[in-house]
Amino acid sequence: MLALRTERPTEVLFAAERFAPLTPAGEQAASKLIAAVQRLLPDGQQNLFGEWSIADTDLAVMINRLALHGDPLPVKLQHYAEFQWQRASVQLWLAESGKAR
Repeated sequence: MLALRTERPTEVLFAAERFAPLTPAGEQAASKLIAAVQRLLPDGQQNLFGEWSIADTDLAVMINRLALHGDPLPVKLQHYAEFQWQRASVQLWLAESGKAR
C-alpha cells in the first residue's frame, strides 16, 4: 500500500491536487486494495462489520485517494466511499481540515 499512499497522498482528499497516473506498483497496490475490499464488504451493506466503525472511515480514505482522483473503481466501492464520506463526523473533520489550510 506504500505505493498507493505515495502516488495518491492525502492532498488528493484535502486539497484536490492531481498527480501523475499510477505507476505499475501503484496499480498493483490499487488492485490489491480493491480485491481485499470486494472480499470484506458484504453485498448490500454500507459498513464493513454491520455497525459503523472507524475502520469504515479509514477504508473510505484509502478508496477516496483513488476515487477523488478519477482512478477507476468498481461501482460498489464508489458507493461505499461516497456513503462513508457523507457521515456528519467525516464532513466535520473535512471542514476542520480545510480551515487549517
